[in-house]
Amino acid sequence: MRKSLLLTATAMATAMLVLSSAATALAATHGVLTTGKAGGPNVKVHAVLQAGLKARTVVTFTQPGTTNSVKCTRSTFTTKVTANPARPGAAVTSLAALTFAGCKITFTGVRVLSLTVKVPARTTISDARGKPVTVVRPSATIKLRVGTSTLSCTYTGRKISGNASNIGSVISFSKQVLTRSAGSTLCPARGAFSATYGPVVDMSVRGHPHVFVN
Repeated sequence: MRKSLLLTATAMATAMLVLSSAATALAATHGVLTTGKAGGPNVKVHAVLQAGLKARTVVTFTQPGTTNSVKCTRSTFTTKVTANPARPGAAVTSLAALTFAGCKITFTGVRVLSLTVKVPARTTISDARGKPVTVVRPSATIKLRVGTSTLSCTYTGRKISGNASNIGSVISFSKQVLTRSAGSTLCPARGAFSATYGPVVDMSVRGHPHVFVN
């Protein structure tokens, strides 16, 4: 009887150890990005993520130190996941498209013809504190119509930094400065980019679930 109890206790301890190890292994398989909820199914490599502007927000591209600005009421980004490692770490995406529409400038008599961003652009999304998001070497070109003339200016930077949030599955950028690198000197020497996108969804999964950072 004593031997039987000992065997039973040993078996139970072994089972608990196996279950604990399995749970630890499962927890370790969560990627930096998941869908549906934090700790949900991993976002797959090659998945396509997409988001428009957060409701009731606009994109602003302002001239630092002034009230001059370009505001766009519509914008959408599309990006492809190239890496989604197990946490802790940083997921990597490649920006495939970033479009703008409904853009107006504060200058009377000046009209925005287009605002385009060079793609692809490498982006990292980290699960570190603050859930930092970094777009590497961004480049944006704005074309303006002034009377009968067209001005074109390109703005670039080493990077722009933002933050992700699981509340609403959003990504926000605030006053990220880019410098004019080409084009007319009539354009401001610098511009500051601000925007909030969300919810970010996984277009590769049926139902397009929200994307979360673990």
